[in-house]
Amino acid sequence: MGDVLVTSTILPLLKNKFPDSEISFLLEEKHAQILVGNPYIDHFIFFKDSFHKTLSEVKNQKFDIVIDLYSKIETGILTLLSGAKTRIGFFKNYTQFLYNFPVKRATNLKSKNTTFGIEHRLQMLEPLGIDFQETFPKIYLSEEEIENAHRILSENGLSVDDNLIMLSTFGSSEEKTYPIEYMAEVIKYIFQCKPNSKLLCNYMPFQEDLFEELYNQLPEDVKKLVIKNFRTKSLREFAAVASLCKCLIGNEGGATNVSKSLKIPTFTIFSPQIQLEDWAWTSNPKMDRFLHVKDFIPNSESYSDFKPNYFEKELKEFLDKTIS
Repeated sequence: MGDVLVTSTILPLLKNKFPDSEISFLLEEKHAQILVGNPYIDHFIFFKDSFHKTLSEVKNQKFDIVIDLYSKIETGILTLLSGAKTRIGFFKNYTQFLYNFPVKRATNLKSKNTTFGIEHRLQMLEPLGIDFQETFPKIYLSEEEIENAHRILSENGLSVDDNLIMLSTFGSSEEKTYPIEYMAEVIKYIFQCKPNSKLLCNYMPFQEDLFEELYNQLPEDVKKLVIKNFRTKSLREFAAVASLCKCLIGNEGGATNVSKSLKIPTFTIFSPQIQLEDWAWTSNPKMDRFLHVKDFIPNSESYSDFKPNYFEKELKEFLDKTIS
């Protein structure tokens, strides 16, 4: 999902360059919901259950320009056979012949607020005469989705007048998840700093046992901070509720990318194997904070070294900026 959001940064620049164009976006159907409502997308095309079916769909569109932001062998062949006169993709020794505009990835960032993920995709526009502009992912919510988010809050005895904090409770895998005992300490510290706030814990259904383990490590007074039965039924519902929160704190991943795409102040804890220059993008640099174990222990590659007390000062400053 993060890759899809980052890829969407090229869309407004394309539409600005070619205002009369029709832009189609090819992706896995399960990821399309994050782009619903994007005004720069005219059509979605989904990968089919066979290469031949996908190719047939692409060829039928008679594209003038194809930009292969995946640049894998399969998508490169799709690009070559699409019939488009302009075919753009990333330069690789074994796929460069599939494009007439192979783009070599830059090795230096142009902006301190973007990432290689964003800037490499924006490079794809250079063959079209579109120069670099600082651009960020954005999620577009409808009025109906916002109204539904208010109803979800109301069902949990909450409103936008509460000091709502969204917690990215776990990462998408064990390797990307801040240790549970450490996250419990983070929650305790949030309670210490802002005892009148309300904590909405976001996690996947398969992580419910992990959440119970985390919740049971909290003292009784701190448990009152947590809205225990909070649930959202889809990514769009989560995004709508997150848009009503004062901030989001927690593990780097889909939730933090959604939060930043909504311009909700975000405090991100990065797992050791994720590099800041790949995912620490922000359109709100005065508010967003990104923490990595190497900020404190330069040679560490272990989450166990990333003790919560290392960033208490940064977290308090963030909370003081976002929570009244």
